[in-house]
Amino acid sequence: MTEFIVSLAQRGDLVFFGLIFFSIVMVTLVVFNFLTNAVEIRRRTQAISGPSGKTQSGEAFGVSSASQGVFESFLLTDDKSKSQLRKFLTMAGYESRSAPFIYQSVRIASGLVVGFLTAVNFDYVIKDASFPVIAAGSMAMTALGFFLPKTIVSMRRDGLCEGYRNGFPDFLDLMVICTDAGVGVDAAIERVSRDLYNAHPGLAQNLRVMSLELRAGRSLREALENLADRLGIAEAKSFSTLLQQSEELGSSLVESLRVYSDEMRAKRYSRAEEKAHGLPAKLVIPLGLFIFPVIMGVTLFPVALRLYSALGI
Repeated sequence: MTEFIVSLAQRGDLVFFGLIFFSIVMVTLVVFNFLTNAVEIRRRTQAISGPSGKTQSGEAFGVSSASQGVFESFLLTDDKSKSQLRKFLTMAGYESRSAPFIYQSVRIASGLVVGFLTAVNFDYVIKDASFPVIAAGSMAMTALGFFLPKTIVSMRRDGLCEGYRNGFPDFLDLMVICTDAGVGVDAAIERVSRDLYNAHPGLAQNLRVMSLELRAGRSLREALENLADRLGIAEAKSFSTLLQQSEELGSSLVESLRVYSDEMRAKRYSRAEEKAHGLPAKLVIPLGLFIFPVIMGVTLFPVALRLYSALGI
């Protein structure tokens, strides 16, 4: 390691020194933060839980709320950005209180690691590259590494939303059956969350959280709004509006749910048809790149072999 640093000093690449120094500082700060807060978290949780041993602090991953607040305030300038980040992570399935802290830490660490590895190994890709080229490539890869976690979380969020959207018609069908049998909305949601777990576990888990909120004394309006925020799909917001209007206007909840369920099943069928119609266009590229050349080779190879034998080439 010492010889490596000396060689960098002889080359005069200050960017490498800066990357190494910044990486060491960041790793040291993160490790020190986790070690110092772990003892404090244990002490506070033991004090709060009391003799029963059940924690009530809600802390996770050994990170205190104070350190999270300082870290998030350093990266996010206002409360609106913080709320948007927490909502974004909640929709992706990361509901822990320390999720924003871990997310921002991973983004910074990913950018530093990718940029540092690019700077160190740039000579293996482009031989005898100049210093401005190495610096530009390192900065570009640092930015790529910084935005890569966001892309991954966005893909996870989109996948979960698609699963919620596909499972919502089944949820509405079960709600129609329960309400038609005389079961109340609160009990129906709890029963449906259990029956729906095998087919759509993500949606069932969010419905279970909504049922627990209702048990805790939260109003139906607030629980429905929280459900719509967690799912992040238009169907959940429309369902919330439907139940609220049925409660305020006194209309038949069963008929409203039945009509809405039919509409959601029609939308799901239309989305499946749309994907099926777009499949031929998506198959053009793999067919042209992989299958068509093979077919042409198998078809023309015997002809070329006969011509080669006949002409005596």
